[in-house]
Amino acid sequence: MDDIIPNEIALDLTAKKSLGQNFLKNPAIIEKISRKTQEILNKNQKGPKKPIKILEIGPGKGALTESLLKIGNPVQAIEADERMTDFLTDKFQKELANEQFSLIHQDIRQFSPKEVFGPYILVANIPYYLTGYIFKQFLESEHQPLAIIVMIQKEVALRMTDKKQSLLSLCATTYGKPSILTHVSKGSFVPMPKVDSSVLVIDEINKDLFGNTEASMDLEKTYWVTAKKAFNSKRKQVGGTVLKDVLKDGDTSLNRFAKQRPEELLPRDWVEIAKEISLKNL
Repeated sequence: MDDIIPNEIALDLTAKKSLGQNFLKNPAIIEKISRKTQEILNKNQKGPKKPIKILEIGPGKGALTESLLKIGNPVQAIEADERMTDFLTDKFQKELANEQFSLIHQDIRQFSPKEVFGPYILVANIPYYLTGYIFKQFLESEHQPLAIIVMIQKEVALRMTDKKQSLLSLCATTYGKPSILTHVSKGSFVPMPKVDSSVLVIDEINKDLFGNTEASMDLEKTYWVTAKKAFNSKRKQVGGTVLKDVLKDGDTSLNRFAKQRPEELLPRDWVEIAKEISLKNL
């Protein structure tokens, strides 16, 4: 459990259920996350350029923050709970003073990735209800992180790394390479959640799948409109949903996808489908 700092009692830092707070207390898991962060930083830091920033969402009482700061790269934290920002301001006075650490009191849903200057890695221990939002917000952004290391529900992590696609796993595999760093028992948190967790890593994040042309943004938009529509009827074959209009016009290379369900298609398949739909709508 985190060491008790004097103002922790005064501020009443008990977890708020309304904010979905569960504080990570397992030092072994904290160490694994920090080591992975360091590994990705080393891989991406080329030459004597400005250090890559670590963006931490939901630092809570700062147990993981403290470990991330030891890496030496600047850490910027976003915290929605004012009690925690007051606590962290006191806990990391020295790091704030020398600008190794910066802290923003804000709901992450009101934060734009564009506010992070330069390349960065996203590290997050977030309430589970924010998982989908965080992936959409940062992976689809024009200012993507180099990698995401995030604590999420174990069941979701397993789905995101399964061969059968879901909309969440498609989001991860479209933009990067998802993998599970480690599973985390519910006893690693205070208070203890009802389910186990996993640390999911999405590495090598990019938008290469959509090419580098003026039409890339439109293609990306069509890609997601099409995929979301298909997954809304995920038990149906795509030939009867998103490809219905395309297939009825006659010969098309997309015929081979007609009898497949959304979970069977890969990101490159969705790109091909999106391109054909875009051409049809010109």
